[in-house]
Amino acid sequence: MSDKAKRCWFSLILCLFALAGFALKPRTTNGQQPDSQLPARVQALLKQRCFQCHGQDGKAAKNVFVLDRARLIAAQMLTPNDANSPLLKAVESGAMPLNGAELNADEKALLRRWILNGAPDWDNKVATTTARAFVSETTLLTHLRDDLERAPFRSRQFLRYLSLAHLYNAGVPDDELEPYRVGLAKLLNSLSWQREIALPVALDPARTLLRIDLRDYQWTATQWQKVVAKYPYSLLIPGAEHIARLSGEAVPYLRADWFVAQASVPPLYHDLLGLPLSLAALEQRLSIDSARHLNEEKHVFRAGVRASGVSQNNRVLERHASAFGAYWRSYDFKSNAGDQNIFANPLSLTPAGGEIIFNLPNGLQAYFLADGVGRRIDVAPVDIVADRNQPDDPVIRNGRSCMSCHFAGPKSFQDDMRPVLLKANAARFDLDRALTLYVAQDEINRALTEDETRFRQSEFRICNKPAKNALTEPINALARRFEAELTPTQAAAEVGLEAREFQERLRWNTRLNALGLGQLLTANSGIKRDVWERHFSEVVRELGAGATLTAATFTGQHTWANRTIQPQTLVATAPVSNEQTDFLRSAKTIFVKSGTVYLRPELLEAALLQRAEWHPLTLSMVKEIEAADLVIELNRPLFTFDFTYSVTHRASSKVLKSGKIVAFDGNQAAPKIAAELTHHIRTSRANSTQ
Repeated sequence: MSDKAKRCWFSLILCLFALAGFALKPRTTNGQQPDSQLPARVQALLKQRCFQCHGQDGKAAKNVFVLDRARLIAAQMLTPNDANSPLLKAVESGAMPLNGAELNADEKALLRRWILNGAPDWDNKVATTTARAFVSETTLLTHLRDDLERAPFRSRQFLRYLSLAHLYNAGVPDDELEPYRVGLAKLLNSLSWQREIALPVALDPARTLLRIDLRDYQWTATQWQKVVAKYPYSLLIPGAEHIARLSGEAVPYLRADWFVAQASVPPLYHDLLGLPLSLAALEQRLSIDSARHLNEEKHVFRAGVRASGVSQNNRVLERHASAFGAYWRSYDFKSNAGDQNIFANPLSLTPAGGEIIFNLPNGLQAYFLADGVGRRIDVAPVDIVADRNQPDDPVIRNGRSCMSCHFAGPKSFQDDMRPVLLKANAARFDLDRALTLYVAQDEINRALTEDETRFRQSEFRICNKPAKNALTEPINALARRFEAELTPTQAAAEVGLEAREFQERLRWNTRLNALGLGQLLTANSGIKRDVWERHFSEVVRELGAGATLTAATFTGQHTWANRTIQPQTLVATAPVSNEQTDFLRSAKTIFVKSGTVYLRPELLEAALLQRAEWHPLTLSMVKEIEAADLVIELNRPLFTFDFTYSVTHRASSKVLKSGKIVAFDGNQAAPKIAAELTHHIRTSRANSTQ
């Protein structure tokens, strides 16, 4: 073949390859070539315009998660290459975003082009999860143990731990995790009476395990026990007992999202903040004499509004100066007529209730709800005030509802009362006094600016990126994340397993499938938080993920080892011999030792000394075992609520008394054991004299 013929054949082959490449090149249904940046641009658009209601913090209206393509398809909101996709129709018609500005023509065209191009997924969807190492329970406990061992011995009893590891393991992106850390820090300091802001300390490279010190917030161990008593997610694995011996706490750590969701509302909000039962007692604690302020017309002003963002009717707002900044009180009414009409007599008010905002010593804000006579309440009547930031749940609960609404401090408002008073020529009330109390708008604005600045400065010590609205307020955001439906990956992370292993164990478990947890086996599925919480202990046990403390409540009765136990004394004591009686009668000194951190010797010593019938026994506590006639030894078997004790005659090593009581912790156990020991020694001595 000639060179010319070879060149012709070579050219023909190149043309055929070119034609084949053109035929195989991806084309769209409308003939346009795909745009490699199109998925990312659509993701950014949906995140900016739709994500706040449809996916932020794991909550999505109508279960439509706009940043999860697979879930959009599963929810039948998106059909690739189909212009009749409900998502596109809702946007192009202007029905969505709800209560938001309609997307412009370019934005609608972008969304349409993406769908007609096959709705390709965005590339960075799993970037955060693939680069992460799973943080196991063993890893968490190792960090926790090492931290306790490094801590001064006398400080260990005050250290507590909170974790975000389950969210990290579930693939929650870093740009969401950081606001959650902020939310935790903000809530801790919003429950504190200390002047200084105290931030949690991260203990691991991923910053998932955080340490706090109870003393930084003026909390006691008793207050913390009220938190632990409500915790349903204790997950105990080998190593937990050693940590308990170091710290004195049965539960090594609490989940930060659960803590924020529960401690930001009553009863824990009231318990940790130590709020009194009445408005009068609160003002006394804050050193505010509101009656004197009003009588002297000093350190106080009022404003009146016909409508507000919260109240259903007219409202009076009253501000007092306090030692820590400001104390705002609202007067809320059932109607606008009769004695509920603030414009009829702005000096004589008969409110149905009120909300109080006051500065803490650190400059952050705390909240209080009161009924018409000033008694503290947990929830405000929805017919008087409502949370319009949460249309699905408009009930105002003290704490979190107020935090989300007042994300930037006190909200600005326009007074309607003073202009009315200035126009009045005659009134049935003291008009001059009313004009003195209901001040000019400029003075109100100065106070609001001062109070907002104080709040923002304190918040800045926690985070330099303040929230822009109620939904992005970090405490509310983390609580919403906790209350949201759990995906299979999130459920797996909560029991300390990776998703594939979790689903494989669940698939073959008859008991858990009978409870309805099989819904976690399907693609793009989920489970409601209340169902998951109810069966969490069974899930952990059935999947072999560890053990749980299953006390439903730690006051009144305990659920343990699958049986209900009433707090009672379970005693196993041998008959008292003459020799034993002689030892008890002649004893003068006692030494108490303990093999468990859950019941320290000093707790029992204090409980004995508090009993009036103990003192006539003339038994002295000694600090050296060699100086003791009797040795009381305390213990608590692993993962039980049993506290055992024994009384031994040191010189002869004879056991004179032994017993067991059931209690949640040492604070409950010590008085019970003290009562038994006192009764036994008194009875033995009385019998020996007969």
